[in-house]
Amino acid sequence: MVHKLNLPGYSAAAFFLFVACLASMPVSAATVSYFLNLSNALPDGTNYLKVTISDSTTSLGDIDFRVDVIGDSFPSAGGNFGMDKFLFNYDDALSVTASNITDINAGWRINSVRNAGGGFDRYAFELKGTGASRTNLLTFTISGVSGDTPFSYASGADYLHNGSTEFFAAHIGSFDAYPYGTSSAWLAGSTAVPVPAALWLFGSGLIGLVAIARRRKR
Repeated sequence: MVHKLNLPGYSAAAFFLFVACLASMPVSAATVSYFLNLSNALPDGTNYLKVTISDSTTSLGDIDFRVDVIGDSFPSAGGNFGMDKFLFNYDDALSVTASNITDINAGWRINSVRNAGGGFDRYAFELKGTGASRTNLLTFTISGVSGDTPFSYASGADYLHNGSTEFFAAHIGSFDAYPYGTSSAWLAGSTAVPVPAALWLFGSGLIGLVAIARRRKR
């Protein structure tokens, strides 16, 4: 015998769409991501770096940063290729000091209120490595800041009224000088990474459920 699934308020098809949307969604903390796609020496419009800021999954209240160099976006890399500086701002309604920045890459240090090169203006913090500590992946954590969220560090606020309109800046060195005539460049940007297709599917499913429920009531 075949039993029909009887779901009041909306159809079984809509229900299964909803379940499929939930299954397709990753279970994770709040996360925002941005591309750096501006440069003082390379063509604008290419995604050179990706910055991901998220609620920490290991320590409640902390914020994790991940900065990835998109290596394929640069001319053939040299033996010491990588990022050696990264700069960012924060919501100036918060109280953030260098001591709140922890778990930074080995060989890197933290400077406060620095001008970025390449004409990208001033930032609240500069994380700086050396030629020997260049990296394709920079990670660090911001801890002990009351009331912050990932969005607190995606800030185009005019820091100290003399800052950059771009959220982030970074310096990359030791790529092939051909064809741009330089082996290093400053990058900056605040272009949001597109929302994953699964999230759009989830939203579409919810809209569909609401529409079906309203028709049922009528």
